[in-house]
Amino acid sequence: MAILPIFSTAVSGLNASARKANSAADNIANVLTEDYTASRVSNSTVVAGAGATSSTSIAAQLIGSDQPVDLATEIIRLREADIAYRANASVIRTASELSKETLSITS
Repeated sequence: MAILPIFSTAVSGLNASARKANSAADNIANVLTEDYTASRVSNSTVVAGAGATSSTSIAAQLIGSDQPVDLATEIIRLREADIAYRANASVIRTASELSKETLSITS
């Protein structure tokens, strides 16, 4: 089991979560701005390679809309981004511990 792809996937998840939080924060900051339309982030999974050499990442794309900002929706998006960020940080901590344990076993 390769540890590096785990880190790579989790870091891409952190970046996607941060982008989602930034989008929601921009929308909230502009909720009273006349003619401002909400933006959102669309995530997609990207798989490169095959088998043991494959890697997975999350691509986050900012998408505009013609809808006004809905404050409740943006607060939910912030919460979703927070939960996803924490989950990816937990994956990184666990992978780090696993890596340390593996190294101590092999040495």
